[in-house]
Amino acid sequence: MLVTNLFHHMKKHFSLIICLLLLTSCYPTHDETKISKPDNLIEKDKIIIILADVEVAESALRQKQNLGHEIGEAREAYYYAIFTQHEVSSEQFDSSMAYYKQDLETLNEIYEEVITRLSVMESEIQHE
Repeated sequence: MLVTNLFHHMKKHFSLIICLLLLTSCYPTHDETKISKPDNLIEKDKIIIILADVEVAESALRQKQNLGHEIGEAREAYYYAIFTQHEVSSEQFDSSMAYYKQDLETLNEIYEEVITRLSVMESEIQHE
């Protein structure tokens, strides 16, 4: 039941993510500085999986916060676990995301795949 509520809660945030992506694509940038491709860039397929895990973790953290729990240390633990599982550092993740954010079309593709992955996860859970 908690997992179903968790995914129901996440669905609400998917539309927010899409809206934010659309808004940022319309926002003019004044910074013409381009970030070069990091040597340790996380490939798109892997960053999609990581971002899906991050969204599940963030949804769980929002649930805890809604119940009145302090989430500061839990957030650090969740992110540490995610990055450890995928064998990336937070710096590698941050630099990869900064690189991908320069190309909004690619970023949009990444988030579409994240949403698809989360939908598949939700479907699998509902069929258990």
